[in-house]
Amino acid sequence: MSYGYQLPRNSLIWLLTAMFAGMAPHLTRLPIWVTLVCLLCGFWRIMVYRERWRLPGRLIRTLLVFSGGAAVVGHYGTLAGPEAGTALLVLGFCFKLLETHSRRDAFVVVILGYFVVATSFFFDQDMASAAYLLLVCFMVTAALVGLNQSPLQTQPRRTAGLALRLLAQSLPLMLVLFLFVPRVGPIWSLNLGENRATTGISDRITPGDIAELSRSSALAFRVAFDGGIPAARNLYWRGLTLNHYDGATWSRGPVDLDEPPWLRRGAGDWLGAGRGQPLGYRVMLEPTDQRWLFALAAARSTTPGVGYSRDHRLVKRSPVSQPFAYEVDSFLRQPLDPNLPDWLARVNLQLPETGDPRTRALAEQLAAEAGSPSALVERALAWFRARPFSYTLRPPTLSGDRNDQFLFQTRRGFCSHYAGAFVYLMRSAGVPARIVAGYQGGERNPLGNYLLVHQFDAHAWAEVWLAGQGWVRVDPTTVVAPERVEQGIEEALAGEGSFLEDSPLAPARYRDWAWVSRLRLGLDYLNFAWHRSVLGYNAQYQSRLLARWFGDVDFKRLGLLMAVSVALLLGALAGWLLWQGSQPLRSPLVREYRRLCRRLAPRGQGPEPGEAPATHLLRLQEQRPDQATSLAAMAALLQQQLYAGSADPGAVRRFRRLGRGL
Repeated sequence: MSYGYQLPRNSLIWLLTAMFAGMAPHLTRLPIWVTLVCLLCGFWRIMVYRERWRLPGRLIRTLLVFSGGAAVVGHYGTLAGPEAGTALLVLGFCFKLLETHSRRDAFVVVILGYFVVATSFFFDQDMASAAYLLLVCFMVTAALVGLNQSPLQTQPRRTAGLALRLLAQSLPLMLVLFLFVPRVGPIWSLNLGENRATTGISDRITPGDIAELSRSSALAFRVAFDGGIPAARNLYWRGLTLNHYDGATWSRGPVDLDEPPWLRRGAGDWLGAGRGQPLGYRVMLEPTDQRWLFALAAARSTTPGVGYSRDHRLVKRSPVSQPFAYEVDSFLRQPLDPNLPDWLARVNLQLPETGDPRTRALAEQLAAEAGSPSALVERALAWFRARPFSYTLRPPTLSGDRNDQFLFQTRRGFCSHYAGAFVYLMRSAGVPARIVAGYQGGERNPLGNYLLVHQFDAHAWAEVWLAGQGWVRVDPTTVVAPERVEQGIEEALAGEGSFLEDSPLAPARYRDWAWVSRLRLGLDYLNFAWHRSVLGYNAQYQSRLLARWFGDVDFKRLGLLMAVSVALLLGALAGWLLWQGSQPLRSPLVREYRRLCRRLAPRGQGPEPGEAPATHLLRLQEQRPDQATSLAAMAALLQQQLYAGSADPGAVRRFRRLGRGL
């Protein structure tokens, strides 16, 4: 064993700082033993630098590598996937730090550091995370600069300045490549995660599920409309339809409408030609790890990878494991399924064979009084309106015949209680009906005129099929708590005080405080701009942007634009660097030295070809020993100007005065 290659102190400081800063975003994701191993490796490297410990031998290094890999497999069950791959890469980075036997090994450690930074984008791509990772990238770059400096240069501040300049010089090239390189999904946009829980709408609803979801202030998605934002009563964001009821839970049923043949790229004959003027908008969805997307009724999307299901929803080809933006056109006046197939009618009439006898009897009574399905809907809503129902996040627990208990005893519930009971009534009367789960409403951000939809906006409502009209939205919650739709859940729960009661530090809870609201919406606008302009810069957005700038752009023209832009940038950068490097040669002191050379040349005392100015003046000391002191002082002034990059303001006058005797 030996001390091995000693990293320069300057580079070691930056590299260790970058190592721990790059690991910080992973601390909550990586096993604690990975963090402990990395801390041990960092401490070991410091002790090697201080020559108190030695680098590990080949046997110890081999044991570390194989035990680290085995531990990762034991913890994750695999070496694939973002979590296991990140843990393996972090361990490799730390182990390589203990194997720096040469300068080449040190460069490999630095390159691994850049990859460790990149792994964070598997999990977070928001603006704050990107800014932090740019800082870590700067630290790794500083370590790289330190490796190329003399061991005598031990000033981290000077190294930091050079690293900062290098990153600044790379920004224009990065911008050109970002704009012109054909857009393909980055590796961190792939669905590489498995079984990661994410807050959001579930495909199974029991009466309390959405109430629990409505206690969360997490962001669900943002929406930017092409025109004005519609009224709140029209903002029903469809995500799922629930067709099957087992006596306790509503679910999607045995027919999977998210798979072929019930999933198509376009709307097909299920929707027909769009009617009326479409409402265009762009949805920026937060990760859900589910395939379903959220949109208003009769939605169509041209975004690649988005399909249209048989129950009139947008579905993504793969789960949304990262922020995902998609374009939508909704035809709000378009009827859905004006002709309902028999098999789909049977699916939406399903009920358990027994259970809830009082609800079934009420349905028969209302149907007999109504005479038609549309009149039945009105009578059922009137029945809810005439009784003391209340809207609450604190409903009593139901069991057994749940609809009977809710309709005739407790009469206190949340949207899923009302939607579930209403659909049960309709089906009991022979009218096809289903629950639709999604979100309702949203909060307008005036800074960007876009909509914020939070998890507490989660909502469930009913759809009833009526002949000649197709699926018609019916929201029984509006009968009990109309303020829920018109003003939002906060107003609906104002008397109860249960809005975000479990999240006392959630900024959304203090929307009445003007300064809190301005700060929250201002920060969200920055994230909105980041998602729209950076994360949402996909192939469609790029095509529209370049077409607006340059007209029709094909791959050949795009490549030419990129090559010309890169050449111009590199040429401008090279010219600037050359100009900067030539500045000392343009200084007044250098001009004064050239005048001296012209005066000395006729006497044979001028500089020899390739001779440096200071060397020339020191050589003249042999020919003019009487001026040795003056020549040494003049050489010092030139060295300070040419190599230290600075000179005293009076250097020219002193140089001229010293040269008069030559």
